[in-house]
Amino acid sequence: MATVLLILAVGFGVAIAAGLLLYRVSARRTRGTDGDQDLGADGVSAATSFVGGAAAFLLGVLMLSALDHYNATKDVVAQEALALSEAFEYTDGLAQADEQRIQRDLICLMRSVATHSWTAAEAGNLNGSDNTHAWQRRTTMHANAAVATTKAQEDSLGGVKSNLISAIGSGQQRLLAAHSNLPLALRSLVLVSILVLTAMLTALLRGHPSRAFAISALAAVLIVSTAMIATLKTFDEPFTQGDGVYIAPRAINAALSRLEVTYPGADWRECETLGRS
Repeated sequence: MATVLLILAVGFGVAIAAGLLLYRVSARRTRGTDGDQDLGADGVSAATSFVGGAAAFLLGVLMLSALDHYNATKDVVAQEALALSEAFEYTDGLAQADEQRIQRDLICLMRSVATHSWTAAEAGNLNGSDNTHAWQRRTTMHANAAVATTKAQEDSLGGVKSNLISAIGSGQQRLLAAHSNLPLALRSLVLVSILVLTAMLTALLRGHPSRAFAISALAAVLIVSTAMIATLKTFDEPFTQGDGVYIAPRAINAALSRLEVTYPGADWRECETLGRS
């Protein structure tokens, strides 16, 4: 976020300087003819309205896209937690040895997702967590090795496997959602539009009879534009802490807490680390 604010500050400074230069050049050229000719009389006002409308439209579209991305990521996180929780509950119908082994695997997998995987997401690491991947492989291996001797055990084992596959798929989607999905070209276009609008507004307001009004109007545009771009960035990167919008591992932790109460006989000891991250 600090980088974005720095870019905006520098950009606004350059745009304001360009606007003041535009005003001075225009004033020199018109001084010998009409004297106090209004800069907006040459169509600058219409152009400013067009640029402002285009920038507002683009910001609105990108804001909706970023909000959709945020809500979709929340759904993926919830689906991952739900799938792992259901896989755990399906172990009830397995043979005792398989039940205990797979329950232990799922406990450690869920803990790794809530810690190691979230750290990777916050860092924008598309490779994810080595520890989580290792626990996924171990859980899958034990599920595939489980033996079902009755129809009930077959159904339970099928539920474990299908939910485990669903959880792994949701985990992959979570990894991808850690990065912005807004094209760089569109973000650059919005930034350029806002900077051009700032320059044109500066040129128009420079000749306004009320200096206080001109400064207030320009400041309002800068503040609102900065707030919208900052909000756009926070919703588009939902795993970045400290920006006001953050998806925490609440769903997976809540599932773990519920399962620990519901299945006190499972192995809830500290989990070993299978990967470096």
